[in-house]
Amino acid sequence: MAQTSVRRQVFDVVEGDSSRVLLSRLFASVLVTLILVNVIAAVFETVPAMSVSFRLTFWWIEAISVFAFTVEYFVRLWICVEHPRARDLPAWRVRLNYIVTPAAIIDLIAIVPFFIVLLGGADVRTMVLVRLMRLFKLGRYSTGFQSLYEAIRRERQALLASFLVLTSVVLITASLAYIAEREAQPEQFGTIPDSIWWALVTVTTVGYGETVPQTLGGRLVGGLTMITGILMIALPIAIIGSSFAEVVRQRSFVVTFGLVVRMPMFSNLGANVLHDLLPMIRATSVEAGVTIVAPHEGAEALYTVVEGVVELDTPQGRLRLGVGESFGASANSETPAPNDSALALSRVKLLVISRIDLIHLIARHPELANRFQPSAYAGDGASAG
Repeated sequence: MAQTSVRRQVFDVVEGDSSRVLLSRLFASVLVTLILVNVIAAVFETVPAMSVSFRLTFWWIEAISVFAFTVEYFVRLWICVEHPRARDLPAWRVRLNYIVTPAAIIDLIAIVPFFIVLLGGADVRTMVLVRLMRLFKLGRYSTGFQSLYEAIRRERQALLASFLVLTSVVLITASLAYIAEREAQPEQFGTIPDSIWWALVTVTTVGYGETVPQTLGGRLVGGLTMITGILMIALPIAIIGSSFAEVVRQRSFVVTFGLVVRMPMFSNLGANVLHDLLPMIRATSVEAGVTIVAPHEGAEALYTVVEGVVELDTPQGRLRLGVGESFGASANSETPAPNDSALALSRVKLLVISRIDLIHLIARHPELANRFQPSAYAGDGASAG
């Protein structure tokens, strides 16, 4: 029992879900600093003069970092069984699942190069590229990395369609250039694969200039390729840009498993329920004085307060809701959403589940129907203002 208690405390600090905010932030700050120092050292170690002058410094940076990253890796492997999603699984299965996660693979890559060099398997400089992979460890601590990943994941279908269109444009323009230029420039356009390089350079507007159409037909194809390339490249950039902005707006703070299960409404849920629930939850922040739900608008989502104070204007009077309390839509599809307005009295962080998602969740897990009700109407702590 004592071991589990200590492991849980370590989990809270490492995963940043603890009430010990200072320890969590200190742990994250130390690792982020170490990662940045490592990346900078790996870059400048490729400069011969600096490699000779600061050889010992670079060695100590690598040694200390590898020690820290190795301890971190095994600590995360030890505490991963405390993850809320691991409640119903045996410890060996949880750890095996963790080892093959992208984050764990990156952590392993962060420490492997040192031991390869130590065993004489490779020269230090040949491992620079692998060592630079440590930069991706920042993904755990950077909301920017997480938001970009989420934006790409959301728009993966649209991006795939854009890529297929772009590939088609490259193949078509390369084929047209091959037909127009193969006799005038057999070395550059003698085959379609040779022409593909020119098409890629032109479509992406890089324009190296090493291969240039000479015939009238080739120049017409080149002009068409340039114009088409601008349109095709702009398409995925616009998709990712708009999605990224939307994710940043919605996820102004990061939703973690620990954050969710600390809320009374979501505590003590089984792994199968969490698996269905977590993708439905989005996080948002609202500044003081901003209306969350407008009067007579009707609540289309269930809101849970993570931080701050919300004032609810109801027919019975004004209620003030604090951390852990909820308001908005009901999980019962037969109960209409209340028309009470909600105002942020301070800067508020909220977990939000849309009413449609609630209905789908209750359809899969009927036993949760009574749990997912706004606490504002259950009399569990809300007080009249």
